[in-house]
Amino acid sequence: MEKLYFFDETFYWSRSGKRATVIEVECELMQDVRPDDLRAAVLSALRIHRNFRVRPVIVNRRFFVETIEVEQVAVVKEDGKPRRLGTKETESLMLYVSYGERHFTLHVFHGIADMRSICAFLNTVLSFYCGMDGDNPPAADSIDTFPCHEHILQGGAPGEPEGKFIPQEHDIFHLPEKLFSSRTTRQRIIDIDLPLKPILAFARENGSSVVPALNAVICRAICQCYDVGQKEIVCYVPIDLRPVFHFESGGNAAIPFSLPYTTETDRLSVGERARRLRMELNVQTRPENLYATVAGLRSDFDQFFSAPMPIRLTSPQVVKSRRKKDSANNTYGLSYAGHLDFGEAAAQQVKTVGISAGSYSYPLWILASEYKGVIRMRLVQPFKSDRLATAIHQEFAALFPGTSYTDRGCHDFDSFPLVSVLRKGNKQV
Repeated sequence: MEKLYFFDETFYWSRSGKRATVIEVECELMQDVRPDDLRAAVLSALRIHRNFRVRPVIVNRRFFVETIEVEQVAVVKEDGKPRRLGTKETESLMLYVSYGERHFTLHVFHGIADMRSICAFLNTVLSFYCGMDGDNPPAADSIDTFPCHEHILQGGAPGEPEGKFIPQEHDIFHLPEKLFSSRTTRQRIIDIDLPLKPILAFARENGSSVVPALNAVICRAICQCYDVGQKEIVCYVPIDLRPVFHFESGGNAAIPFSLPYTTETDRLSVGERARRLRMELNVQTRPENLYATVAGLRSDFDQFFSAPMPIRLTSPQVVKSRRKKDSANNTYGLSYAGHLDFGEAAAQQVKTVGISAGSYSYPLWILASEYKGVIRMRLVQPFKSDRLATAIHQEFAALFPGTSYTDRGCHDFDSFPLVSVLRKGNKQV
């Protein structure tokens, strides 16, 4: 049994419960799924990626994990019913795989890993499923979790924060949509597929990059769809800290920052908007600003860790507090997994990839990734109306011919009930 590193543990405190943050990566295949081969591939990948076969335990009000030897894994046929991670439904693991006729989906609790690490794990699954010789398995491409935030704080502040966006000092626009009940994990999912080459050409021509270019179009759609007035549209964007602070890690090694879009920015041409947002991104992701975010998060959670109440009472309050703060500080979220490449063998069998997770902190979470020359933006929203998704599609389609729109209907995401951990703990939980 091992103590969790700081940032990994924060997800068990603040992203657990009925509406847990469970990341789903769906692979659409060229041919029918082979369930037995898929199960064998997942088991083989789990033996390589140690941090994906953990299960949580609570001791003295803190989360620990025990790493288990996996002999069985839940690879189940889709039935539309959400599952409870960390229970018998998932062989006590914090992940499982579901499959349909020509697709399968990897479901992973965010506390185990961020999107980079999850996609690395999926790469190993696919290497086995698509014909990798079991006698010559691939090396672990998702190294074990690492105390990345401790490493950053130990190194000290690289400088004073400069230009860091402070949400509390701004009037932030919130989507005026009627949300589904807070007691459900139901979300509506819509895919918008963008051709990669023209997006990259557009970004280069305007001195921008993918994330600010996407925001330049999405924020204009929000302004076209709603009466934003003089308020600012703020996008919650995670950034990978590994290249910024020079370390390698599996697990979670990202941190969110705010990317603001003002009424002044909205008056510019689309190219100028993309350029300005790129400049803003450069400011917000300066090492000194990211360090301040890490330090602030650490300070917040140290208070939660030291609270005298049992964790079964504290954790739901932490979940509520963190989501309330995220909701107040952001209009929507955009997570970009970047370019996905699972190798030549997988390319012949995997047609498309889509990433999603329940949007509980703000009413729209867009998870985007690039595969086979297409950027797939999977819009996840806890409300029925499709007017914003339609407006976003129309803005992109006007700029990039070949943009497509697919309504995938409603989907119920999985949960992580704390009771499944409390039974393994002690009287102090």
